[in-house]
Amino acid sequence: MGLTSPALMVVVGLIAAAALAAILWFWPRLAGRGVVPVLLRIGALSVLQLSVLAFIFLIVNGSAEFYSSWSDLLGTQSGGGAITAGPAHASRRADAGQPAAPVTVLASSAVAVPGQPKAPGGQLQQVRFYGQLSGLTVPGYVYLPPGYGARGAPLPVAVVISGQLGSAGGAYSAASLAATAARQIASKDLGPLVVVMLPDTVGQHDDGCLNVPGGAQAAMFFTEDLPQAVGSAYRAVPPAARRWALVGDPSGGYCALQLAMTNSETFAVAAVPPGDYTAPPGPAPFGGSPQIRVQDNLSWLLSHQPMQPITVLFTGRGSGQPFLSHARPPMHAGQTGLDPGKWQLAGVLDWVGGALQQPLASRS
Repeated sequence: MGLTSPALMVVVGLIAAAALAAILWFWPRLAGRGVVPVLLRIGALSVLQLSVLAFIFLIVNGSAEFYSSWSDLLGTQSGGGAITAGPAHASRRADAGQPAAPVTVLASSAVAVPGQPKAPGGQLQQVRFYGQLSGLTVPGYVYLPPGYGARGAPLPVAVVISGQLGSAGGAYSAASLAATAARQIASKDLGPLVVVMLPDTVGQHDDGCLNVPGGAQAAMFFTEDLPQAVGSAYRAVPPAARRWALVGDPSGGYCALQLAMTNSETFAVAAVPPGDYTAPPGPAPFGGSPQIRVQDNLSWLLSHQPMQPITVLFTGRGSGQPFLSHARPPMHAGQTGLDPGKWQLAGVLDWVGGALQQPLASRS
């Protein structure tokens, strides 16, 4: 019988009632003196109490569903998210009532190392993420470094948020990101890592990546669904290891910095373009909520919330204020000397990889 089965509740309830009736019936025989009667009384009362407590537990668990099965209660369940390769209609099967996999691989291709056609470059996968908590389905890409298939230690993760993933030839297109990472890994300037690439809008065009009341739960997707999905499908370190980073292009930089400043337990490093970061790009879909508007002003958060243990790199010569002047340990903020508006993608990835390899206290 299952843990939540009504039949189990009936059986345990009958056992408790039978135990009580038996104690009342045989109590005169148990009331004698000596060690044996005392032990019998203790045993009888223990059976009654355990059966009553079990009956109460089953009633409460049946209504609140704290544990759905015996394996869940005993901690023997070993299942988890799985990565499956399937056609594009897999999401329709989920809508029809079948559970969707956290990660579905739609296509996969080998990555060529620029200038080194014979060198192994890793693999680029086109994927679809399904957020089991947020309910969001998000298209994206995953780059796996050379030698990923061999057994080895879990790898750090860089999450790139960009509006150029599908563009042809864009600096932050999925193909360019994968090729650049492959070249830097081949030249030993970048250690092996998993690069997860996601669009700059998740859900209902929420450029700020917040949990919008009555709308898309973008922050929940990035901070809870995404780590669970990546951890179930790839050999990646958990966020608690402080080796997850965020990278944003001009359209995804706000989302990346927002997530790092408000979820430092998940993301330890962020590389974003310079800017004032007082409001997300595009129209705000929050209905004029003052609370959401304040949370969307990252400069205000910098001045009014405790400093977060994160490292931020502003990748350009534009304004990085007030972050550069106001950041204090445990938060660190720096800026590259690149020309305004130009992104040196290779240098950004090298910095992110180096920051993820260093202890948090030494990052700057």
